[in-house]
Amino acid sequence: MWSEEQSKIIFSKDPIIQVIAGAGSGKTATMVGLLEEREKRKSIPPNRTLVVTFTKKATNEFKERCHKNGLSKEYHISTFHSFCYDSLKRYDNSKNWIRYKLLGESKKWDITKTILYPYRFEIGGIPFPILTKHNGQLLRSISEQIYFEYKNSFCNWKEKHHYFEYDDLVTFFLEFLKSENSVTAKENWKSLIIDEFQDTDEEQLEIIKRMEFDSITVVGDDWQAIYGFRGATPEPFLNFPKHFPTTISYFLSTNYRSTPTLIQKSLLPIKQNKNQILKQTKSYRKNKGTFRVIRIKNNEMEIESVWKKIQSLDLEPTLLTRSNFRKNEWIQVGVPKNQVMTIHSAKGLEFEAVVVDLSQGWSEDHNTIDWEEERRILYVALSRAKDHLIVLINAESKPQSLCDRFSEDFSLWNKVRNRTLLWTRLW
Repeated sequence: MWSEEQSKIIFSKDPIIQVIAGAGSGKTATMVGLLEEREKRKSIPPNRTLVVTFTKKATNEFKERCHKNGLSKEYHISTFHSFCYDSLKRYDNSKNWIRYKLLGESKKWDITKTILYPYRFEIGGIPFPILTKHNGQLLRSISEQIYFEYKNSFCNWKEKHHYFEYDDLVTFFLEFLKSENSVTAKENWKSLIIDEFQDTDEEQLEIIKRMEFDSITVVGDDWQAIYGFRGATPEPFLNFPKHFPTTISYFLSTNYRSTPTLIQKSLLPIKQNKNQILKQTKSYRKNKGTFRVIRIKNNEMEIESVWKKIQSLDLEPTLLTRSNFRKNEWIQVGVPKNQVMTIHSAKGLEFEAVVVDLSQGWSEDHNTIDWEEERRILYVALSRAKDHLIVLINAESKPQSLCDRFSEDFSLWNKVRNRTLLWTRLW
């Protein structure tokens, strides 16, 4: 039933485990198998075991898997933010957490507009989400004083009106763990399994350290770390053995999802990253699959024509874009809403056929581009495809365009077909 790699993880008795799981490698099934084996050995108490997932959808899927396998219902399975909120309500008596509520996006920007209105001439017309992202990087470059006045005013407003944001929960819980009142919270939990650990930030890592779990299993893939805009970084996963010196690392290197041809194509960009865990990817499937490149001019008539051409292939593909703006452009020319999504939304999903739009929507600001993260985003997009992969590239190149740095190499891939291609350029 289990592969050799999966068996090593499932039957491991090591207290601290790092599972490096590639795309389509069956990591969720392996984690459920790990819990099942530990239940048989009675090596962990389910009611004191925390299973952390990245999204609510992943939480529900993990619960369903456990239910189908007849596992205990006592595991606490939730997102990291939900765990922090539940713990604060349960253990932190410094605030009446029941009164606090999540701050919605529209209300947040209304409050931001009010706070920053006196500085409107210094700021100009920069959208608030851009102005405040990456811990206010752009606003700080305009004025450190304005940034700190905004931050303090915004935090005071949230506290006064009993609002919180998701990231506040992590910060508040970490502060609570530093207090003398956190002993009970730490003692309540003995075992941790955390999925998508490559999307963890430094505060979350610090929480894991302070919780002092007896058993820790982290699962992730640094190649799929694509949430830098939220403050996440692959560093906690890359350096996990440094933080926990007794760590034993295991690999899940067999890809059960994609055909060998598509695996080969998806690996080419990510192999260029320097900051990564070196790993092999083996294909379980034997059929080749199809890969093709389509050149596209970026005007409405051309986009509509290209979509009709793709439809004629009788594949019913899912179209992946880099931005919501680009997604909406495709919807406007007739692409069904259920057949187009951003790459970030597609993370964790798989489709029989995928179209990756490289022609528009990728960052063009060479001063702020995180080149390694852009490659990871591209890898996530390419690795969603099971059988068929189509890449749309620019018909007309623009000098130094990030899209064209991708596109030129995809064009070369199409020419060389199955021969080995060694990249000597950045992309």
